[in-house]
Amino acid sequence: MEAEHLRRLFGVFSAAHGQGRSLVYEALSKAVTSNDELLALLMRTPRDQRRPSLLFAAVNSVLAAHPDAALASYYPIHGGRRPVDDQLITTFAAFCAEHGDELDHLLRTGSTQTNEIRRCAALRLALGHVSERWGEPVVLAEVGASAGLNLLLDRYRYRIGGREMTPATDSPVVISCELRGATSADPLRRPLPEITSRLGIDMRPVSLADPVDRAWLEAFIWPEDVDGLATLRGAMELAVAIGVPPVVRGDAAADTARLLADLPGSEPIVVFTASLLSYLGVRSRAAFLSRLDELAQRRPVAWAFAEAPGLVAATNVAVPALQGPLAKRNTLYLVGVSLRDHGRQDDSLLALADPYLRWLAPARQPADDFGWLPAEPNAG
Repeated sequence: MEAEHLRRLFGVFSAAHGQGRSLVYEALSKAVTSNDELLALLMRTPRDQRRPSLLFAAVNSVLAAHPDAALASYYPIHGGRRPVDDQLITTFAAFCAEHGDELDHLLRTGSTQTNEIRRCAALRLALGHVSERWGEPVVLAEVGASAGLNLLLDRYRYRIGGREMTPATDSPVVISCELRGATSADPLRRPLPEITSRLGIDMRPVSLADPVDRAWLEAFIWPEDVDGLATLRGAMELAVAIGVPPVVRGDAAADTARLLADLPGSEPIVVFTASLLSYLGVRSRAAFLSRLDELAQRRPVAWAFAEAPGLVAATNVAVPALQGPLAKRNTLYLVGVSLRDHGRQDDSLLALADPYLRWLAPARQPADDFGWLPAEPNAG
């Protein structure tokens, strides 16, 4: 049964994440579903480690140390230029067999760690909404923060829909995001509020002072995403130069309220999550939202999210649009904000987006269900 579950996971990964984004991972995901030896790599690991993203990151990590390997020729981030062909699968399997011990160690001990810097475009949109509703200043927190790079969103440049936006126009890091279906980009041009303090929470925080940790973050960059790798490296260098905000160890369900309650001041706390819900079980998701509600009894809390619509629909976020087809569009991500203050709750859906924020489609009106956006996950 576990093997069948893994096959389904790789099938979903191929369709929802590989298709239109990475020809290499799309092809490899499909191949793993019918390759018992490759599945066995994950079957030997603890159950919560059995994720497609972890397998591909482990291989990518080992591959970075072996740039002359035949597999590297398929990975543009390692200088490869070979297109996907009928030799990719056998080359991948041979590399895994040759480096089985290294992969086994990484798969047992590594954790899924990504800092997709483009998701700052979603956070920027959410912060503008919070500022418009509640004013400023705010405290910024991220749960599932990894190295905390998204907490520095106001130190990056933004090119949204091909147009430069402020602030930080002199930043070496540029966040690019395509706009789809927008009649106006005004919501993304709202000035960011003053951020008085910042905190990241993660089960296994990443230290940018550790070259091994930095290399592990890079391992989650996809084979074709040369620009994404450059952006990540630029953000890490900037964070080291100016000082990254603190990222503390904590469990989303158990520790969020306690850790955030220690933050100074009385201004609203904006709690950002991106892909967090997919790593939490049903009970943990409910507990996480309960912790936010507990905190909101003492000071205003805004949950800003970039998450799969179906998972948001299963929370206590209350918007009519999530009662319809939108809740099943889980190959895309929903960007929204849930304002919570002493028992009052005001929820808004702001955009639908590519999970990696390569593009974003702002809501056309408050009750938008995004039915006008093409059904295909990567359609224009």
